[in-house]
Amino acid sequence: MSATDRVRGVLVVATGLVGVLTLVGALTGRRRPRLAARVLPYLRDPQGSSTGAATVAATLVAELAARLQRLLGGERDLERVLDRAGRPGSVAAFRAEQVTWGLVGLASGALVASVLAAGSGTASAAGVLGCCLGGAAGGLVARRWRLDRQVAARQRAAAAEVPVFVDLVCIAVTAGESLRGALEVASATTGGPIAEAVTAAMADARAGQGLAEALGRRADRLGAVSFRRFVEAVVVAQERGVPPADALRALALDSREAGRRAVLEAAGRKEVTMLIPVVGLILPVAILFAFFPGVVAVRTLVR
Repeated sequence: MSATDRVRGVLVVATGLVGVLTLVGALTGRRRPRLAARVLPYLRDPQGSSTGAATVAATLVAELAARLQRLLGGERDLERVLDRAGRPGSVAAFRAEQVTWGLVGLASGALVASVLAAGSGTASAAGVLGCCLGGAAGGLVARRWRLDRQVAARQRAAAAEVPVFVDLVCIAVTAGESLRGALEVASATTGGPIAEAVTAAMADARAGQGLAEALGRRADRLGAVSFRRFVEAVVVAQERGVPPADALRALALDSREAGRRAVLEAAGRKEVTMLIPVVGLILPVAILFAFFPGVVAVRTLVR
């Protein structure tokens, strides 16, 4: 069997997988439509209606996302992670993104399998299936990994914003502003995760919820330790009726000290990381250049 025939076999297997997915989507679509699916076409703008292929693709992705959610579970945990990432969307939307990434990974796996089959001259259905499944699983894991990275980046931004935000609140309170007014001024002046959380908490407080409760809920949703300490200081000052300026000033100093320690720890880790190219690349080359002339000289003398 030639390499061309093997590549054709790989393409036939990939086409078969696509056909199976299409068949599953068609069989799923034969079920009785839900109430939302029957009502939504009458509520949607006719000018923004999509084409038939786009509708079929969106339906297939939504169905696969629902099945993925039933398989993985953890809806509440995922909602909390989405809130901490700064994108309080629905779990279904995130699962749809995961499915999209998985399909892209599936196509990438099929392409890699085709290239490997063309290069080696051998192809097997198990290898093609393994590459496709590995690519799909890699896409799903990559989307969740990116979400975790977004959460970590947002919490780092919140930790860096806390000292400036606390200083603004402290200045406003010292100037005679009330605590709510100081929070509104600081949240309107700065921009970041802390300002967004405080703005949402103030909106909840204006809607009738207690300020301490609203700030506590936003701190839980953000998940930043520094913001939690700020909320605790504000709540204690409000409950005891004492001026929060001294506590906020001390909190700002502690936050800056914690940021400085974090920078020093990151610098220490980067020093170790910088040794990898030195030890793995530069040092072997230096040793090679140092000993190679001597080795050549010894071999010449032996001859």
